[in-house]
Amino acid sequence: MSRILTAILLALGLGACAAVSSDRPLFTAIDARDAPVARPGLWVMPSAGCRFSPRASAASWPDCANGALVTAASLIGGKRDATGAFTEALNYQLASGDPAVMQILTPASRDAGDPGIIYVGIRPLAADAEGQITQARVWMALCGPPAIVAGPPAAKPAKLSPGLTPVKGKTYCVAKTQTALRAAIARSEAWAFQGKPDDFGLIARWVRDGEK
Repeated sequence: MSRILTAILLALGLGACAAVSSDRPLFTAIDARDAPVARPGLWVMPSAGCRFSPRASAASWPDCANGALVTAASLIGGKRDATGAFTEALNYQLASGDPAVMQILTPASRDAGDPGIIYVGIRPLAADAEGQITQARVWMALCGPPAIVAGPPAAKPAKLSPGLTPVKGKTYCVAKTQTALRAAIARSEAWAFQGKPDDFGLIARWVRDGEK
C-alpha cells in the first residue's frame, strides 16, 4: 500500500478493512459541478494530540501531521525525496452535495486486499476570499459503526449498513449507487464526530502555497 494512502486511512481511523468502496467510480465530472474547491497548496490533517509548528518546514513535521500537497485533482504526499518533495500521488474528484464527497482512486500498486476506490466526506468550515476551502471536516465512509468494524471478526454484524454489500474474501464493502454511498457518508459523519478523544473524524486545513 502506498504511504500516502496508508496515511489517509490511518488518519481517518480504521484502515481499508472498514472502508466503503465501489466496483467503479460512482461520480463523474458532471457530479463535480458546483462542488467546493480546495485551495491548492500544502495541507495538514493532524491526528489528535499531534504537536508541530505549521510555520516550520513541512519536511520537519511528524507523521501525525499528515501533511500533503493538494492540487485540483491530486493528493500528493507520502515519502519525500532528497529535495524534500513528496513522491506519491492519488487522484481524486470532489462531488457536490451536503456534505461534499471526495472520491479517491487508490494506486494500481495497492495490496490485493485493498479497495480500488475509497470515499471521504468533506464539510467545509472556512474559505478564502475566492471561495476556495481552507478548512474542512473530513471523515471516511465506513461499512458500519466504528466500534463494530474495528472489533474482532466475531463481533462484526452479519448485515452491513443499508445499501452496502460485502465482498467475498475481502473485509471492505461496496456501494452500488450514489444514494447508498451518500447515506454511508452521512451515517459515518455522526460516528466520526462525537466529541470523544478517539473520534476518527479530523479537521484538515490549508497551511500555505507550495509543498515545503
